[in-house]
Amino acid sequence: MAHQDSNYCSPPPAWKAARPPSGDVEALRERVHELEEQIRDYETLLSELPELFERKFQQRLEPLLERYRLLAQAQQLNAAPSEAEIVPLPLRADRQGQQRHNIAA
Repeated sequence: MAHQDSNYCSPPPAWKAARPPSGDVEALRERVHELEEQIRDYETLLSELPELFERKFQQRLEPLLERYRLLAQAQQLNAAPSEAEIVPLPLRADRQGQQRHNIAA
């Protein structure tokens, strides 16, 4: 065994040696406060995120829905004749004063 010196003193623990000076402690506390504020801001933004996505989705969906509405309306107009197309032919009087229907052949 090696001989131990009775005057030997072990170095202080690392956690005690790593303690910053008191001015640094205040700076660190201020930094912690800033980071906590930043975290609160991020949490607020995260809580608003679903509403933001919904709003953006609706904005992008509206033109598409309008296009489908117009297509459906055009199909309905093509499927059923419009009232302007269903016009009765006017009656005309023949030479003897009798009225007959115009019949298209």
